[in-house]
Amino acid sequence: MNGQHDESENMRDMIRQGTLGTYLNEFVRSTNSRAAGLWKLVNSHLELMAFGAAIDMPAEVSQGFQDVTRRVSLDENHFGIIRAVNTKQPTIARRDPGDTGLTGSASWHVKFGTESSLAIPVRHPDTGEIIGAIAVATKEVLEETHWVWNRAVKLSEDFGRAIAG
Repeated sequence: MNGQHDESENMRDMIRQGTLGTYLNEFVRSTNSRAAGLWKLVNSHLELMAFGAAIDMPAEVSQGFQDVTRRVSLDENHFGIIRAVNTKQPTIARRDPGDTGLTGSASWHVKFGTESSLAIPVRHPDTGEIIGAIAVATKEVLEETHWVWNRAVKLSEDFGRAIAG
């Protein structure tokens, strides 16, 4: 069994046990991020599977975000996760909504205390079909060469294998 298979199996177990949020909390801590989420594509909506937040994030902010993004229509193109799925490309959202037009994401950056977020479409490992999205919010502005970007890409691949299997 290779490392990739092990990680997706672990994620699959966490999904069954309802403990995927703990995994994301560790991802947030290890990347010095403020928040991270995983969504599964169900028909024309993204449904929140798990959310992880920095330990000092106020509970009402964390819960508020989860409530707002628990089920998001693909028509609500003001969130980075929706734009990533609709364009089939990674999407950067910034604190200033004028930079990206992603007003939904920008309002959460203020509450999270972050400058940007990266949303990545999750693909089925065999077909390449979009089956979900991940997002990570950071105090830094992420670019493709940033190490957190690379970790987020790996997370999206692992999550894709987990929910496809």
